[in-house]
Amino acid sequence: MSGSAQRRTTRGYGLEYRHNGFRLPGATTMNRWIATGLLCLLLLTACSSLQIMTDYDTSYDFSTLRTYAWLENQAPSDDIRVNNSLIINRVVNAVNSVLQSKGYTLADKDQADFYVTWFGGIENRIRQETIDTWYGHLGYGYDNWGYRGYWPGHIRTYSYEYQQGTLIIDFSDSRSKQLIWRGTGQKYLEDDLTPDEITQNINQTVAAILERFPPGSQPP
Repeated sequence: MSGSAQRRTTRGYGLEYRHNGFRLPGATTMNRWIATGLLCLLLLTACSSLQIMTDYDTSYDFSTLRTYAWLENQAPSDDIRVNNSLIINRVVNAVNSVLQSKGYTLADKDQADFYVTWFGGIENRIRQETIDTWYGHLGYGYDNWGYRGYWPGHIRTYSYEYQQGTLIIDFSDSRSKQLIWRGTGQKYLEDDLTPDEITQNINQTVAAILERFPPGSQPP
């Protein structure tokens, strides 16, 4: 890369990405705008989706479960962004709403068939995307004198930082105290959300995780 290469920092969709800028023959402002648009699309696609994973004891008879209780005195995280009464109440309310809509009843601990607990975390991550910013005729373009020729793709690698939130919901058998089901949701966390938006995000994440409980249930 030549010494004239310029270091650039751009912010979009709540993320910051950096790249080394330089010009190639035939590169146009339109090409650069297309490249920027493609990168923003990559950011949205990579970070907006909610990833759900589940694991469970395949030998357990989940059809026997009718009542549940929350395990008390278990902090969901060491991170105060997660371990606070506002977030805890939102998660508990969301789980109660979904379980009760499935026919399960909240009960005292000594009368429950299974116990519920949850854990959460926020992790800082870095992701890289490499895109070709040259969009000529299959790699061909015109130089400054109007001659048609071939230039190699204008490759740029973008690095951006983001926060990923993880929510884990655990169910354990009330008698054996063994874990029988675990659901995990991971999602990119947006900045500057209102309290209502935070509640909506938690509700959607919990609902997506519990769509797969009991085992054999499939999301619509």
